[in-house]
Amino acid sequence: MKKNQLLVCLVSSVAIAGFSGCAPKSSDSSSQPAQPAMADASTNAPAAKKPKDKRPIEQRLVVGMTMDQVKEACGNPKNVAMNSDGSATWMYNDSEKAFIPNYTLFGGRIHYVTVIFGPDGKVRSWSSGSNGMY
Repeated sequence: MKKNQLLVCLVSSVAIAGFSGCAPKSSDSSSQPAQPAMADASTNAPAAKKPKDKRPIEQRLVVGMTMDQVKEACGNPKNVAMNSDGSATWMYNDSEKAFIPNYTLFGGRIHYVTVIFGPDGKVRSWSSGSNGMY
């Protein structure tokens, strides 16, 4: 009999302790969700970042863009080549997907973009494509 009473007491105390941590405070349930504080223009707080452009790289490029504009729109290139005539070639790709097991085996494709800059440092042209197993 004492074992049953001890077991009931133990289970009850564990249940009470477990449920007491889950109950919300009464002041929290009626309050509004917290709003992020707006940065004051007079302070030296950093400005909010622009949302990342999700469009394909080809849609972000325009003939005549400078290297800085391309870097801002598309990010840092994976590879850079300088040519003897002063032009440059930047290469972008999403090859990190190749580390996903069997990604290309099951139809996944690696997309790549090559941006060609003239000797003046502005976009002359670009090409793109994709490759995979099939």
